[in-house]
Amino acid sequence: MKKTSIALLGLFAVAGFTALPVQAQTYTSFDADPHATEPAKIDSSGRIIGTVFHSNQTYGGFIRNTDGSITLISYPGSLSTDWIGFAGSTEIAGSYSDTSYVEHGFFGPIGGPYTRFDVPSSKQTTLVAANSVGQAIGSWTDLSGIEHGFLRNADGSIVTLAAPGAAATIPNDINTSGQIAGWTQDSSGVVHGFLRSSGGSYTVYSLPSGTVNASVHLNDAGQIAGSYAGSNYVYYAFFRDTNGTLTTFTVNGAPTSASDINQGGYIVGVYGARNSLHRGFMRRPDGTIVSLEYPGASFINSTTAATCINQSGTIAGRYQINTTTQTTVHGFIVTGVN
Repeated sequence: MKKTSIALLGLFAVAGFTALPVQAQTYTSFDADPHATEPAKIDSSGRIIGTVFHSNQTYGGFIRNTDGSITLISYPGSLSTDWIGFAGSTEIAGSYSDTSYVEHGFFGPIGGPYTRFDVPSSKQTTLVAANSVGQAIGSWTDLSGIEHGFLRNADGSIVTLAAPGAAATIPNDINTSGQIAGWTQDSSGVVHGFLRSSGGSYTVYSLPSGTVNASVHLNDAGQIAGSYAGSNYVYYAFFRDTNGTLTTFTVNGAPTSASDINQGGYIVGVYGARNSLHRGFMRRPDGTIVSLEYPGASFINSTTAATCINQSGTIAGRYQINTTTQTTVHGFIVTGVN
C-alpha cells in the first residue's frame, strides 16, 4: 500500500475557471487483485466495495475493510461475480454469471451463504445498486429480449419498474428512503431522467436535447448527479436539485462523467477527451471544482477516475499510470480534498 501527499492547483470555478487556494490531497493506493481493482462504493465507515478483474478474464468482488485488509467475494460455482454492493452493515447484494453466461442476483452476509434470486419469467437478472435497508434495484430481460427495471424489497418481494408512457424504465441508483433514480426511453427513442418516490410515483424530467444515453446517481436528500451523451457517445455531466432545477457542467470544457454524489451534494467523476489524459474531479455544492490526479498518472492516456465519495468527503477511485505501456488498474483513496 502506498501513501503520497501532494498539493495541487487544479481547482476551478465552473464559470471562468478561477483558481482557488492550494489544497493538500493525500493519496493511498491499494490492489485487491494484481490485474485490476475497480472501487464502486465507499460507506460512511470508509469500507470500499467493488470489482476485481482476474487474468483469466473473469470478474470477482472485493471489500476493502477499514484496517486495509481485503475480503474477496465470489458466488460459489459462478463463472464471474460481476457486481456487489453494500446492503446493510453486514449484508451484500450482487450479480453473478453462471457457467452458461446467464446473470442472476444474490443476497447474503458478507461471508455467505448467499441466496440467489431471479425476476420471474426473466432470461437475465442484473443488479446495479442496493441501499442500507436491504433493497436492491437492477434490470431484467424478458423472454422476448426486452429489458426492464425492477426493485427487490428486503422481504424478497419484487416490483417491476415502469414509468408512465415509457417504453423502457432502467434504474441506476436507490437511496436509504427507497427513492430510485434512472432513465427512461419513450416510444420515439427519446431518453429522459426519472425519480421514483418510495411510494411508487414517478417524476420524469427532460435531459438536454439529443440525449441518447444517460446514467444517474442519487443521494439521500433526493439530489441527482448524472451524465448524458448524444449520438457520438461523448458524455457531459449534470446536477438536478430537489426543486427540479437541472444544471449541466463540464470540467475545463472537456467531456465529463459524474460517478457519485454524497449526502452533502459533493459530486465526483472523471473528465478528459478520448486519447488524452483523464483526471478525476470533485464538484462542490457551490459549483467550484477541484481536479484529482494520482501522483505519476500525468501522461497522455493515463487515467485518474474518482468513482465514489462518502459523507465525510473521502473519495475512492481507480488509476492507471499509462494505459499504453502499463495496463494494471489500481484502486486509490484520497482525503483532504474538501
